[in-house]
Amino acid sequence: MPQDSRRNCHTDESYHPDRFLSICKFNTQNNTTVINDNGLRIDGRSSSDSRPIFLETGFVTRSKGSSYIEIGNTKVICACYGPKQLQSKDTGLRKGVLSCELKYASFASAVHKTDQANMLEKEYSVLMVDALSPCIILDRFPKAQVDIFVTILEDGGSAFPAAITAASLALADAGIELYSLAIGASLQQHKEWALVDPTHEEENMVKFKLHFAQYHLS
Repeated sequence: MPQDSRRNCHTDESYHPDRFLSICKFNTQNNTTVINDNGLRIDGRSSSDSRPIFLETGFVTRSKGSSYIEIGNTKVICACYGPKQLQSKDTGLRKGVLSCELKYASFASAVHKTDQANMLEKEYSVLMVDALSPCIILDRFPKAQVDIFVTILEDGGSAFPAAITAASLALADAGIELYSLAIGASLQQHKEWALVDPTHEEENMVKFKLHFAQYHLS
C-alpha cells in the first residue's frame, strides 16, 4: 500500500499515551507527607532551600529587552517593548504607564487550561503591575507606555514569582531606568514548616501559599 506523503507516519515503535501518565502525574498515595521526619521534602531539599536557577537575557531578539528563567522545572520567558507613545485623551499624564500580560502556555502543565486558569492569568497580570511599578522610574517617560509579556512555558511550581523576576530582568535588559530589580519569591506553610520555593506538587498538597516581590529602594 503506498504511503500518504501528506501525513506524518508513526515510527516503528509507538506507545499508547497512557504509558506516560505515571510520569506526568504525582502519586499522592505513595507520598502522603510534604516533609519527612528528617526535615527533608520530597525532592530532597530542606524547608529553606530553593531549586537551582538559570537566567539569561536577550532571549527574544525582536523585543527591546527579554529574559528567560528556569527554576527547577519551572520555565518562564519574558519580552519587554517600549516605551511607546501612549494614545490617551489624558494629556496631563506626567508619569509613564506599565502594562503587563501573563499567559500560561497550553502545554505548561498536565492539566488543560480552564476558565479558572484564565481568571488567574488576568489576576496575575494586575499583580505584576503592582509589584513592578515601584521599581520603575516612571517619570523618565511621561505620556508613554512600557509593555511586558510573560509566558509560562512550564509550571513546575512558584511560576508567578519566577515571572516577576523574569520581568524585572527584561526591563533592565531593555534599558528602562529602575530604582531596583524586583526578585520574586514564594513561601508555603505546612504545619510548623515554612517551605521556600515550593514545587507544583507541593502547591497542590498544601493550600496556603504566599507570593511576594523583594526590592531595595533607597
